[in-house]
Amino acid sequence: MSEEKLGSIIRDFAEAFGEGDVEKTLSFLTEDAVWVTPEGTFKGKEEIRRFVTWAAQTSPHKKFSDAGIGIMVSGNRAVHEHIFEAVNSQGMRFETPAICVYEFSDGKIQHHRALLDRLSVCEQVASGWIEKQVFRSIVNSWEKGLN
Repeated sequence: MSEEKLGSIIRDFAEAFGEGDVEKTLSFLTEDAVWVTPEGTFKGKEEIRRFVTWAAQTSPHKKFSDAGIGIMVSGNRAVHEHIFEAVNSQGMRFETPAICVYEFSDGKIQHHRALLDRLSVCEQVASGWIEKQVFRSIVNSWEKGLN
């Protein structure tokens, strides 16, 4: 399959996932697909359905914008560097850089690995003074000595 076609599949897959369209999202996957996220590893369409349904409920508004290298395809593998933006079910907006790695089989996604900075997301949606201080303290301890 051409690099352009695989890139188009990734964009259509991200759009379906962003819109919360569970069935359309699943249509891009093989039956034995594996989706690895910071939330866990989901194997097969039924486990992935549970994750995609949860994601649609907890962050109903998601958007993916190319960043860095955008989509790079090599053979049956691809990487998508992007900015992930979302509004969670409480109306809190966040964005974070993300990278997704794809492996394809017969034009469908067989493996999908999503990497993103969950600490940054938590810091952005922390609502109370204590939560904000906890996240700032963690980040400061990691960055100690850099400044």
